[in-house]
Amino acid sequence: MKYSDYVWDYKDVVQFEERIKNGTMPPLIISVAITGGVIGKEANPNLPESPEEQADEAYACYKAGASAVHIHARDPQKGFAVTSSRTEHFFNINRMVRERCPDIIINNTTGGGFDMTREERMASLSANPEVCSLNCGPIILKATLPARKPPLSGRDEAVALDDRIIIVTFRETELFSQAMMERNIKPELEIYNPQQLNVVHNLIRQKLLKKPYWYSVIFSTYLGGLAVPGNLKNYINMIDNLPADSMFQTIGVGLNQVPMMTLSILTGGHVRVGMEDNLFHRRGELLKSNAQAVEKAVRLAGELGREVATPEQARQMLGIPEIPSRY
Repeated sequence: MKYSDYVWDYKDVVQFEERIKNGTMPPLIISVAITGGVIGKEANPNLPESPEEQADEAYACYKAGASAVHIHARDPQKGFAVTSSRTEHFFNINRMVRERCPDIIINNTTGGGFDMTREERMASLSANPEVCSLNCGPIILKATLPARKPPLSGRDEAVALDDRIIIVTFRETELFSQAMMERNIKPELEIYNPQQLNVVHNLIRQKLLKKPYWYSVIFSTYLGGLAVPGNLKNYINMIDNLPADSMFQTIGVGLNQVPMMTLSILTGGHVRVGMEDNLFHRRGELLKSNAQAVEKAVRLAGELGREVATPEQARQMLGIPEIPSRY
């Protein structure tokens, strides 16, 4: 099968009813963002930071049902407290993940950190990923990073992020998308609010994206400052504005994760879970592992009547080469 067999008009009520009646919703792609590049073990001691920890977590998630893993290489020279800007760090993790997970889709970040240059954030592209995130707008946060106490290192004092920003411009997204196209890397278009779809339309006009267009539609809270709040009205608005030939996964940050995941499963979208987005299994209970979050998504999909996609099916849906990357 090819991607067009899985892409449909989410706004078409008749199509939706037919898919529910006939059981033809596409298999659910479960992506897992195992570590992120901002918070770390100081917030949840079970969060993986080292390459070995990340590879082990990816394998556990793969066995639990994840078909894609989103990777932030962390800088060992800074105590794994921040995202690395070195290709070899990403390559090493990618290699270790592939050894454990023969066909999982490997997705590297280009989000980087608040103090990184454009070139540093593009370093992950040379580590042979199959997918890379592509932020379609600036990143702002209203948050404070806690200090990392011994035996952790890399941040001796708390750091406020409410006066910092990761700048993203139209020109930068063109450069990133062009570099991904040259390397046959699928862009994962990260959308935090509807205005950022203007960036996507520009990339489509410039012929810098290949179908199907793959989105992460991100929902946060009013106080988070990162994305539109996770509620039903905003969810419908975001999905209604996606261009034709689009596929999407939802990212619910923190307490938004389960509601947004449920809406996405119900409406034919896909999901991303993991400790980058949410440190908790339920209110007041920290996740013991990323696999625990994947297992919850699998259970919810089963209750709501969605088949969970294998890596092979996910590759077909996203138009990613059937032969997995090698390292």
